Amino acid sequence: MLSNSDPCQKNPENTFFDDLYVGFHIQRLSIFRSVCSIAEKRETVNELLIRNY
Repeated sequence: MLSNSDPCQKNPENTFFDDLYVGFHIQRLSIFRSVCSIAEKRETVNELLIRNY
């Protein structure tokens, strides 16, 4: 299992992870990031969860 930020959020045509992990189970999750020190810039981002099971 691995996770990574989803490049499709910024560029919908970017299928790098879909192509690299073809045959794996890929879930796109919407995650709220509260790490930014400026509260107004905190936002929801897409994250990939890639599994081989």
